[in-house]
Formats: sequence, structure tokens, C-alpha cells
Amino acid sequence: MSLQFIFGNSGSGKSHTLYQTIIRESREHPDQKILVLVPEQFTMQTQKDLVTMHPDGGILNIDVLSFQRLAYRVFEETGTQVGKVLEETGKNLVLRKIAQEHREELKILGGNLKKTGYINEIKSLISELTQYAVTEEELEKFTKTSQNKPHLYWKLRDLQVLYKAFHAYLADQYITAEELLEVLCQAAERSELLKSSQIVLDGFTGFTPIQNKLMKKLMEYAKKVTVTVTIDSREDPYRMTGEHQLFYLSQKTVSTLLGLAREAGVPMEEPVTVRPLGQSRFDGKSALFALEQNLFRLRRKSFEGEQEQISLHLLRNPSEETAWTASQIRRLIREEGYHYRDIAVITGNMEAYSHCLERIFPEYGIPCFLDYKRSVLNNPFVEFLRALLEMTEQDFTYETVFRFLRSGLSGMRREETDLLENYVLALGIRGRKKWGSRFIRSYRGLTEEQLLEIDLLRQRFAETVLPFGEVTGKKGVDVRMRTTALYRLIEKLEIQKKLSAFEERFHGEGNLVLAKEYHQIYSIVMDLLDKLVDLLGDQKLSAREYREILEAGFAEARVGVIPPGVDQVVAGDMERTRLKDVKALFFLGVNEGSVPKNTGRSGLLSDMEREQLKAQGMELAPTAREQGYIQRFYLYLNLTKPSKRLYVCCSLLDGSGKALRPSYLMNVLKGLFPGMELQKEEGWQKELPATPKEGLRLLIEGLRDYRAGEENEKFYELYRWYAAQEQYEEKLSKL
Repeated sequence: MSLQFIFGNSGSGKSHTLYQTIIRESREHPDQKILVLVPEQFTMQTQKDLVTMHPDGGILNIDVLSFQRLAYRVFEETGTQVGKVLEETGKNLVLRKIAQEHREELKILGGNLKKTGYINEIKSLISELTQYAVTEEELEKFTKTSQNKPHLYWKLRDLQVLYKAFHAYLADQYITAEELLEVLCQAAERSELLKSSQIVLDGFTGFTPIQNKLMKKLMEYAKKVTVTVTIDSREDPYRMTGEHQLFYLSQKTVSTLLGLAREAGVPMEEPVTVRPLGQSRFDGKSALFALEQNLFRLRRKSFEGEQEQISLHLLRNPSEETAWTASQIRRLIREEGYHYRDIAVITGNMEAYSHCLERIFPEYGIPCFLDYKRSVLNNPFVEFLRALLEMTEQDFTYETVFRFLRSGLSGMRREETDLLENYVLALGIRGRKKWGSRFIRSYRGLTEEQLLEIDLLRQRFAETVLPFGEVTGKKGVDVRMRTTALYRLIEKLEIQKKLSAFEERFHGEGNLVLAKEYHQIYSIVMDLLDKLVDLLGDQKLSAREYREILEAGFAEARVGVIPPGVDQVVAGDMERTRLKDVKALFFLGVNEGSVPKNTGRSGLLSDMEREQLKAQGMELAPTAREQGYIQRFYLYLNLTKPSKRLYVCCSLLDGSGKALRPSYLMNVLKGLFPGMELQKEEGWQKELPATPKEGLRLLIEGLRDYRAGEENEKFYELYRWYAAQEQYEEKLSKL
């Protein structure tokens, strides 16, 4: 039982040093179990690194786990029974039910329950309380001490009601993901796995209170606990500085773990400090090394050497930014011998850039893995269900009917839908009653045969959805009956078979990410319907309330995809994504509001109220001010990831055409590297394309220029090439 730290700058080789030590000990003591704990999204990469570094090419007595996987491993070993884990979707459903039952007791929150997203805000705050180990008793204590602040007091009173009812509802049946670690703390003393293992933690920037509680247990029972901490070797890791300092988060982590070790009576081992330039990813005279040594430091020095490793770029909008990035990646691959796996793309605004990356990188033939959990809201199956529920709720209006028919899963072809839509628009067909009656009216130009065909289409549509509408349109229908009717319709239209066909098609096209999404979507929706019946089965809801609950569930549902290949560019969020062995990094969207992220909270507790609770001793998630300092640390970690090239890019306009300003980070970099300028990238689009898909985009731009009277020899050459290709004849004609 002991605690040891491994300190070092970003890129100094902490992980490499740790993994070498682990591998050496695993070979010298084959009976010794070593557990490597890393963030959830980093487990596969860590396994790969250890296997690659191991002389035997295997890690039989080394296990790579996340905190959650460790919990399940210990539960399995000790026979600990835990209820079903309630996901974010399930929490929403439970809280909606509880809030309705206790509405009269809620003085402030009660009047806002029907507002869009309000239940989601309550869910987020309750999850936060659980994650930060705030018990019902502590919440009651903080409520009493806040009586001199009426608004905060009544909020906490309402929250207390919901928090208590939430835990009472879950008792003995369900457990939240945040509570898993609490149960693990209780089971730890019975675990022989923990007692016989060395435990190392790598890749964490800090720990929540519930994780710290578990860390204390690990120190008490494991043979040894080793933790890597990112901190400049010139800093004192044991001295707490102000929260505005770059390494405050690391110093706070060290201070907390030292306090827990003292409480547990666990001795400290001599720390290992990994100095820069030992196993470092940087050359000691390079611009990237100078960046790591001086970024966000109080005593920073300007760099006078060669600066070509780092460059700043300005483009028109996110689409052009992404396309320019793709062109540079292709140049690195073809001219400088890079592999796709050597290159990464990060951004502070994944929502804005994910669509650009998904659309543009395939045009350039660049394999790319987007490291984020995709929302299911845009999936045709979810759109099909949302349209169906809205259609029956709004009595078959024109908009809802054709939203349903155009979802791609209604069983009607596009040409048939067009024919039916023209008739409905011409004659103003509205309402369930009209769709249940024969279409016999005609208009000029419509033949008898066409009218007969249109009525057959109406009949097919009516036979499919009207029985569902009759069930759900009745008064006093409970959740179980509505969900059963929905499932029968899904079964009748053979949705699962259609989704499997989509999956096979995407596999054939080589789009493995979409193939994975379509493989998972059916089970995700079925799990949601099962939860709905389990949690709210006997509750009577109106059609609107039922639709809103399902939509809230869909909004929370995410599709997680593991990287489908090895040699590909990884693109992700600057806070979530963990990068390894990157030679070139493209940082996109470095604009105000994205870097640093706009952290203005719209939650139930304002930043001022959080500060007041913090002063009373309640620790919660960081306020906007604290989050701003933490983001600087994440910027430091990301900007020091590449070993060869760093491209920092920003846009003049956002996707909707609104003007943007470069982030303050641009001026910080200019200050560190005198003479560095923000380069406005122009004219690069005129280069000849390397792939037919990329060429189509340039062809469209060329056609616009041609229409405006501009002469361009390259465009004529491009046009002649497509005109000579038989497979592009129809496409060219349409353009």
C-alpha cells in the first residue's frame, strides 16, 4: 500500500516511462496483476500502445480499464448485486413522472416543468449532485443555511423534494451511472482483485469527489497506486498556486490525493519527474518545444528561431476551413510521406464542424474517424417515429403526413410520394377522416388511371397508419397501450429489415461509421421503448405528452462508434478527444466563443449561487470563470500534442454568415513567435482536384464563375474530363 506520482510536462514522456515500468514489472513478476485505469475513450488506444511496446506482443497480466469497467469487474468478482443502470434517457423519464406527481410541492420549479428542456436541466443538476457525492442530508443542511437568500433557498427546497423522490423511486430497482462508484467503494474491501493488484492511473486531468472517495479505497487496499500528473518540471507540484495559474488543476489533484493518502495512512514513494527532452516528442530547439515551455506562463520568452512548424490561417467559413485542411492533409500524405494516422483535427465547436468534416473529407478521399457520440435525431428511423407521432397528434396535417412519407421508411417510393403530394396540395386534403375515405375528386389534367393509382396509394397509407391513429387518439390511453401500438406498426413495416439493408449498403460503400450507426439504431430505439413501459407503463398521457417524452429520450440518445480502421485521421473535440503519437495537428474554429468555449450557464443554479454554495462547503461543477481557466489547460495539452506541425485556423464567418473574430489565442501565439502572421488563404480552391468527388465541388464553382463571365482554362479542362466520363453524363447534365 503506497502512493507514487509521475510528474512531467506535456509531451515529456510520462506515459512512455510509466508503460515501460509496467511492462518490465509484468515480465519480472508474471503472477502480479496490474490494472491500468484511463478515461473511457482512451482504453483502446492504451491497450494498443502497451501491446505494441511489449517485447512479447501481449499483456496477459495487464488490464486496461475505465472506472466504470473496474466497477463491473469488482461486482462480478464479489457477487455484488446492482440494479439496472439508468441511462440519461431513463432519468429524463423518471424525473418527468416524479415532477408531475410532486408538482404542488414545487414552489419555483413547478411552474416551468412544461418548458422545453426544463426537465433536462433538472436531470443535469441531479446527476451533478450525485457525481459530486452530495447526499440528501447534506442538501438539506445547505438548504437550511441558505434561508437568508430566498431565491436560492426555494430552489434548493424544490430540488430536495425531487432528489429525495428520485432516489426513493430508484431504490432496489435501478442505479445511475454516477452511483456505480459509490457501490464500488462499498465492495472494494471484499475484492481480492484490488488487494492483489498494482493500480496505475494515466490521462486524467483531475478527479470528482466520488472518484476521490474511490481513490482513497484503492490506496487502502491495492499494493501500490501510481498516478501521472501533467505539470511543468520547473513548478512545485506540492504548492497550491492561484486558480488562474496554468497548472492549478494538477496541483489541486496532487494536494487532494496527498490528503487522502494521509487519512488512509498510506506511505508516499519518491515521485518520478520526467524531464523534457528525455523521452520527449519535441526537438529541444524547435518552435513546438518553445511553445510547450512558454504557453500561458508568467515568465515566457519569445522564440527567435525557425517558426515554420507553427502557422496561423484565416479562411472564409467552416466549410472552406475544412476543405483547406483536407487539401493540406492530402499534400502531407503525398509529398511528405505522412500516414493518415499521423494526423489529427480538433475543434472547440464540434457541432459546427462535424457536418463539414463528414461531407468534405470523403470528397478528398480522406478516411476520417469523428470522435464524438452522434445524436440519433437525424437518423431516418427516429425521424420516422417523430413524424408518425406528430401526424397522429395533429390530425394528419399536410406537413406531418409528408414528413412521415419522406422519412425513407414509410414503404412508399419517392415517385409515389410525389404523385400523392401533388394531389393533396391541389385539393387541400387534411385530416384523418379524409385519408380514411376514397379519393374520387379530380382536377384538370388528371386521368382516371392516375386517380385510381393515387387512391391505391392512399389506401396503402391508410391501412398502415390509421389503426395506430385510432388507438392513440382515444382518451385515457396509457403508455403501455401507446407503445404496443407503435411497436406493432414498426413490426408491420419491417423496419428492422430495412435498417439492415441500409447497413449492408453502407458497408458496401466503405462508410463503416454509418454502417455502425444503422447497426445500433434499432436496439437503441427498442431499449428506449422498453424503458418507457417499465418506468411509466400505467401512466395515462395525452398524445402530445407521450410524443414530448419520447422526443426527450431521443434527444439524449447517442450512438457510440469505435474507430473502424487503423490508418485514418482522428477528428474530435478539444476537451474530450485523447490523441496519441500525432505528427501534424489541425486546430479548426479558433474563434471567439469557441476557443475558449462560451461557458455562460443557463442551468438551474447561476454562477453566483454556485459561488455561494461553494463558500458554504458544497463542491459542484466549475463555474464559468473556473471553466475558463480549465480550458486554458486543455488548450495547452492539445497544442503540445503534435511533434512536427501545428496548423491553427479560424474563420471570418460562421455557417449562417454571421461575422466572427479570431480567438485571443491567435494573439498569444503571435506574442510568443515574433513575425508570425495570420495568413489569409486565397486561391487554393483553383488547384486541380485529386478525386472525382472533390472535382464536382470545383466544377460547380467553375460553372458559377463561367455564368458570371469569368474565363478559366483549368475549369474548361475539368469540364472536358467529366464530359468524357460516361458515369458522370447525367450528373453533368443536371448541373
